[in-house]
Amino acid sequence: MDTFSSVGGLLIAVLGLGVVAIGLDPSNHYANQIFSLGVAGIASGGVMVWLSNRKPTKTILTHEKYDAKSPKSISSHEFMKYKTLYEGSPVMQRTVTIDGIIIECNQAYVKTFGHTREDIIGKSLFDHTADQSMESMHKTFETWKQTGKVENMEIWFKKKDGSTFPGLISANNIYDDRGRLSGSNTVIRDISEIYQARRALDEHERQKIQLEELKKMDSVKEDFYMMVSKECQVPIEPIKRYCEILKDSAAGKLNTKQREAIDEIHYNAARLEQLIHDIVDVQKLNSNRMEFKKDEFKVDEFMLSIIDTCSPMMTEKNIEFVNTNSNKSAITSDKSRLKQVFYNLVQNAVDFVPQEGGKIEIGSNNEGNSIQFYVQDNGIGISEKRKESIFKKFYQVDLSFKRKYGGTGFGLVICKGIVENLDGKIWFESKEGEGTTFYFTIPK
Repeated sequence: MDTFSSVGGLLIAVLGLGVVAIGLDPSNHYANQIFSLGVAGIASGGVMVWLSNRKPTKTILTHEKYDAKSPKSISSHEFMKYKTLYEGSPVMQRTVTIDGIIIECNQAYVKTFGHTREDIIGKSLFDHTADQSMESMHKTFETWKQTGKVENMEIWFKKKDGSTFPGLISANNIYDDRGRLSGSNTVIRDISEIYQARRALDEHERQKIQLEELKKMDSVKEDFYMMVSKECQVPIEPIKRYCEILKDSAAGKLNTKQREAIDEIHYNAARLEQLIHDIVDVQKLNSNRMEFKKDEFKVDEFMLSIIDTCSPMMTEKNIEFVNTNSNKSAITSDKSRLKQVFYNLVQNAVDFVPQEGGKIEIGSNNEGNSIQFYVQDNGIGISEKRKESIFKKFYQVDLSFKRKYGGTGFGLVICKGIVENLDGKIWFESKEGEGTTFYFTIPK
C-alpha cells in the first residue's frame, strides 16, 4: 500500500511538471491557468510521496492513557535512555502481557530469582509466585486488569532454588496505539529486611505481653504464698507451746512412748515452721523485697553468737563444733541475715556428717576489703556431676538420705540470695567422701 502511494505520487508530480512546461508558452491563451494546475500537481505528488515514506511512531510505557488526538513519539536516543534505566535499575522489573506472560525483565530480576533470562522470558508470572501468595497474586492480577492499578501489594515470591522472599509489587500500564491496555511494567522491591525487622518487632511485642502476664502470675503466686504462710504460722505456735507444757513435769509424768510422741509433734511443728519461713524468704528474694539493715559489729563476737545459736543442733550426733576464728575486725553488714546464712550452712553440714566422729568447723579471714567466712565439715561430700546443681531450688545432694533438719532444698538458695544482696560471693569446695567447705565473702 505504501509502495503504490509512492509511485502514484511520483507520476502525479511528473505529470505536473509537463503541465507546467505547457503553461510556460506565452502564446497559449490559458498559460497562467495551465501553469498553476501543473504546480498543484507537483505539490500533490510530492505530498503523496512524503506521506508514503513517513515512519510510524513507536509506543512507549506510560502511566497515562494514549491520546489519539495528540500522539506521542520518542526519538532513538530517548528510547535507549529508557532501556538503560530499565536494565540498570537496582530494583527488580519485569514486563508482562495482559495474559500474564513475561516478555522482558532486567538484570536485577534475573539475579534475584536465579534463573537465566532465557528461562524467564515467555513464562507465566505465576511461575515465580510462592505457594502462600498464589491466591493473592491471582486476585491482584485480576484487579489490575479491571482497574489498571496495582500499588505496593505484598506478595511472596519463589526463587529457582525454592527459597521464598517477601516483596512489594507495583505496576505501570502499557497501552497500544489505540489506547487499549496491553500489559504492564512491574516493579518489585525485596522487603526481606523490613519483614525480618517487623517480625522481630512483633515477636518483641508478643514477648512483652507474655512477660507482663508472667509478672501478673508471679505477683498472684507471691501473694498466695504470703497468705498461706501467714495462715500456717497461726496454728504452729500453740502446737509448739502445748508440746512444751506437756513435757513439763508439772503437767504430769509422761511415759516413754508419750514423750516420744510429744517430741515428734514438736519436731514436725518446728520443721513446718522452718519450711514456711524458707518459702517466704525465697519469694522475697525473687521479687527483691527482702529487707536488709546494715550495722557495724565485731567479727569475733558475731562468730561466738553463731556457736551459741547452732550448738543445739550438734547434740543428737555428738558432733564436734569448732570455732577457729581469731579475727577481731569490724564489719558493716546485716548481722541478722548473715546469721541466717551461717545457720543454713551449719544445718546443711549437720545433715551430712557421719553418725560418729562428725566435725564442723567455722571461721573467718581478712581478704582485702572483705571478710571471708567459711563452714567446713567432714561429711559425705558432693560428687562432680552434682556440683552445678547445688544452688538450685528444691535440690538435695542425696534425696535418699534422711534429713533431720528440714529437707526443703531452699537453704542454699537462700544463702546465695542473701550473700549476693549484701554484695558478696558464695562458693564451695568438696571432695566426695571427704567433706565440703562453703566459703562466702562480705565487704567490710
